[in-house]
Amino acid sequence: MSYLRDNKIWEEEEDLNWDVIEISKVDDKIIRYLLDNLKLDKSDLSDNFFIAFESLLKIGKKTENVLDSYIRETNEIHNFKIDVFNFMLDFIKSNKIEYLLVPHLYDPDFITRARTIFKIEQAGDKKYLKFILPLLNDPDDSVRWAVLRFLDTFDMMKNPLVCKELKCFIEKESNPIIKEKGKEIFKKT
Repeated sequence: MSYLRDNKIWEEEEDLNWDVIEISKVDDKIIRYLLDNLKLDKSDLSDNFFIAFESLLKIGKKTENVLDSYIRETNEIHNFKIDVFNFMLDFIKSNKIEYLLVPHLYDPDFITRARTIFKIEQAGDKKYLKFILPLLNDPDDSVRWAVLRFLDTFDMMKNPLVCKELKCFIEKESNPIIKEKGKEIFKKT
């Protein structure tokens, strides 16, 4: 098993590559590093975000205190990060999940993320909106397309938060087909 820099100083390299580390070797510094990958602006969703999310869930109880202090210290206006932190803390503390599919929505594999959105859409479950909406900024086209389908299927344009997020999304989207689909949905407001 390879260890991540043998828990040496993390600041040695700015572009730290992911590696396997034994859970018993995980300390608060590593947990804070993973949480920092979650604290990125939601428009910066990347593979690091999804890997950090999965890693923190796997680490479990060791993250509880650090995660709890992060939630208390966060003064974020946007609830996305708070929702993610609270989901993780609830899972770690009680090992019960109200939103069973959230770990799949933030899986490192983009195919799993897209399929999960389609499953939620087929089930007609709108309660996942707060976890799906940030995925408009997913690095993968298929995930962003799945989010647009979800929003369109449930006619979510009546929700002011969805309108605001979709408007920002349309301005930034680089894929012309996805951008047109976003415009089409936005016109329904």
